[in-house]
Amino acid sequence: MSLQFRRGRGNARPFTAALIVLLVIAAILLFLWLGRGEQPPPARPSAAVPSASPSPTLNAELLHARLTVLVIGTDVNQSRAAAGAPVNTDSLMLASINADQSEVTLVGLPRDTTDIPLPDGGRWDRKVNAIEREKGVEAFVAAMSQLFGVPIDGYVQVDMDGLSALVDAVQGLEVNPDKPLADPKVSLDIPAGRQTLDGPHALAYSRTRIDTDYGRAARQQEVVLALVAKLVSRETDVDVASLLAGLESLKTNLPLGDLPTLLEIGHRAQSADVTRQVLKPPQFITFEGDRGDGRGYILEPDIKAIRVYMQQQVGD
Repeated sequence: MSLQFRRGRGNARPFTAALIVLLVIAAILLFLWLGRGEQPPPARPSAAVPSASPSPTLNAELLHARLTVLVIGTDVNQSRAAAGAPVNTDSLMLASINADQSEVTLVGLPRDTTDIPLPDGGRWDRKVNAIEREKGVEAFVAAMSQLFGVPIDGYVQVDMDGLSALVDAVQGLEVNPDKPLADPKVSLDIPAGRQTLDGPHALAYSRTRIDTDYGRAARQQEVVLALVAKLVSRETDVDVASLLAGLESLKTNLPLGDLPTLLEIGHRAQSADVTRQVLKPPQFITFEGDRGDGRGYILEPDIKAIRVYMQQQVGD
């Protein structure tokens, strides 16, 4: 999948927050390289990489273009992988940052969404969380681009163990649930209000569906933004060893040779206005329930409404 960067200006409703998912990606990759004592490979012979150089060369095309990334979380952990359990992409989030890094959009898609339009004109009538398992990650990204009606420049994917390790590496995350959450299925029992969660509890907080998939998707956005804030905070003492130990599942096709530029994009987005949206009824989902056709509980999307919204938010 080749990356094509588009110039333009996006639209976003204000919601001031820390940074974009993109910086998480860039920070993770930078920590990986620094932890191994290596330098990121340059994209071209003249490109600079993080080093003692005071002003690395930046990729101007990437720096001044909208960047849209599909963030994928799988339901795999070490025990499930050892048991040969099927891989489901249960956390799906589109993150887009506009060309001047002033506006960020996060859009969550529930895992039970069905009837996904495919680039070849066909339709995936099963749940969206099985597309990657059946067709591969490139086909999955292409299907998401078709559903949203916008180009997607790249993806980043991590499993449950990876998320837990990231949270522990930054010594926990602060969350602020508006009500108590108790879900024995994921070993979660926390009160309402501000509190700091360690890796396993942050993972459970991201996984529970005790308040529906829509609540879960909103919490996943909360966790991602909190993780970004901790990763880039000057007060955070990142445990690189813990970070490396839990990121074996990290997959991405972002331009790794342009890490200095990715980091610069993230730094410029520190005061960005962030729009958070979870696709749910009645605006984006026309039916939720069991049709009695063997698919179980499903969500049928209003594809036209989703595309109109995405054009309003990230269309250039």
